[in-house]
Amino acid sequence: MAFFSAKNAGLAFMILAVVEVIAAILLIVLSFMDIEDLKKYSTAYFIIVAVGALIAACLYFTFGKKVRDGEVSNKIDILAQYVKIVGIVTIVGGICGAVAEAVGLDDVSFGAALGGAVISIILGLIIMFIASKINDGKQTTGDKIIWIILLVLFVLLIIAAVGEIITIIGAPVGICDLIIYVFMLSLLVDPEVKSEMNM
Repeated sequence: MAFFSAKNAGLAFMILAVVEVIAAILLIVLSFMDIEDLKKYSTAYFIIVAVGALIAACLYFTFGKKVRDGEVSNKIDILAQYVKIVGIVTIVGGICGAVAEAVGLDDVSFGAALGGAVISIILGLIIMFIASKINDGKQTTGDKIIWIILLVLFVLLIIAAVGEIITIIGAPVGICDLIIYVFMLSLLVDPEVKSEMNM
C-alpha cells in the first residue's frame, strides 16, 4: 500500500491542482476564440468559471503540500480537512457557476442560477458540518452514520476513478483520483480513525 501513501496522495492533490489551473487557462483562451458552438457563452462566463477552478486549485495544492510535507499528519485530521475542502469547493463552484450562468448565458434566468447557487451552498455547508464532526473528539451515533456514508462514497469514487483510467483520455486524472480515494479509504478503515468515529 506504499503507492497509496500520504506523500503520494499529497502529490496527487498537487497534480490535480495543476490540472485545474491548466483547465482555467484553457477556459480563458476559449473565451477569446471564435468557435460556433461556444458563441452562446460570453467572455465573462468563461472567466468566472475559470476563477472558480483557480480557487479550487489553490485549496487542493495547499492541502496536498501540507499532507505531502507532513504538516498535517494525524489521520483523522487529514480525513476531516479533505472533507472540509470538498465542502468549500462545492460552495465556490456553485457560486461561480451560478454567477457565470446569470451573467454569461442569455437563456438562463436569474432565478434558475440563484437556485443552483443556493443548492450548492446548502450542500457545501452540510459537507463542512460533517467535516467538523469527524474530528471533534466526540464518539456519537452521528459519527457512525458519517463513517458509513464516507465508506460508501469512497468505494463509489474509487470505482469511478478506475472508470476514468479505462477511458485512457482521463487516465492521468483518474490515477490521481484513485490514489486519493484509496488513501482516504485506508484512513477511514484505520483502527485509530474507526475508534475516534465510534466504530
